[in-house]
Amino acid sequence: MMTRRPLALLALALVGVLLSPPVARAADEKLKVKVEVVLVSKKGTEVEPAELQKMKDSFERQNFNFTSFKRLSQQTLEVGSQASTDVKLPNGVNASLRLLRMQGDTATLRVEVPQLSAVDVELGREGTVYQRAGKHVGGELILVLSSPPGK
Repeated sequence: MMTRRPLALLALALVGVLLSPPVARAADEKLKVKVEVVLVSKKGTEVEPAELQKMKDSFERQNFNFTSFKRLSQQTLEVGSQASTDVKLPNGVNASLRLLRMQGDTATLRVEVPQLSAVDVELGREGTVYQRAGKHVGGELILVLSSPPGK
């Protein structure tokens, strides 16, 4: 009888170990995302910093006629699948990001801006996603999402 109990406990422990890793991985799934908040407007022609010229060119190709691009903030955030990560915007709103899934080199993120939009976007190792984030001082806030360098 003594030998059955330790064997039963060992069997339960092994079942727990075999079942735990996938659950733990899913619960801990995280992605680093570079998040910039850019103010775009039709007032002036400022492009600050100069790296935003690429964004301006992209907007022009899509017939968005903004002439001024100014980065207001930049940070690298760890976005998880279990809880949303907030991005504080200068217009007093908090946008939120949540990782929905990872498939190969592509992540699907849910981007929510209260009273504006909730969209799922795909972010690869290269490239950039632009998401409207509300009005601010005569222009529009744009979230610029990309993979941080070196990832």
